[in-house]
Amino acid sequence: MPFMLYTDAQMTMEANSPYQLDFNGAGKNEFKLFFGSPYPNEVLKPKSDPQIMLVPASRLKKWEPNRVYSFGNIIEPIVSNGCMYQCLDNAQTGSSEPAWRAERGSKCSSGSTTFINLGAKFQPADVQLALTYAGLDTANAGAALELGTQLQGGKSIPVYIRVTNTSNSVRSDRSDPCISIRLNATITETTA
Repeated sequence: MPFMLYTDAQMTMEANSPYQLDFNGAGKNEFKLFFGSPYPNEVLKPKSDPQIMLVPASRLKKWEPNRVYSFGNIIEPIVSNGCMYQCLDNAQTGSSEPAWRAERGSKCSSGSTTFINLGAKFQPADVQLALTYAGLDTANAGAALELGTQLQGGKSIPVYIRVTNTSNSVRSDRSDPCISIRLNATITETTA
């Protein structure tokens, strides 16, 4: 297995990526993952950045005309209105974008596809990353976590993650997670 996020310090269980977010109202989810490679002969270096970085990123796709969506797909309008919408059927959109309503729970249609407003979309700025639990309190929301200029395999690095629900409403992207934590461009070298 290459350098990635794991659920255990021994790096035997790959972490789900992207992470599914469920909130019953305002609050935060905090958890710890481990970054590394179980192979001591692997070395990770940044390709062009000065540091190896983990970066919160949006996976939310824009609505597309004449596209078949599956039940549970989550998208946003071409011109974002700050909301995320879930597809309620397996069908094709029309050539015209629907009239997106901003009220949570409202529905709209395009072609034979219906979407429901799930509320405010999850954003990379909802995520804080740190190398210690205490570091979460001062970590910049949405900022990359720098891990160094070179990492040797065989050792894991704890990564503390806090996701904050900036909305007071119930929100979930369980059917099609919208946020991931990605690695910047890197090169893995194998040493003898």
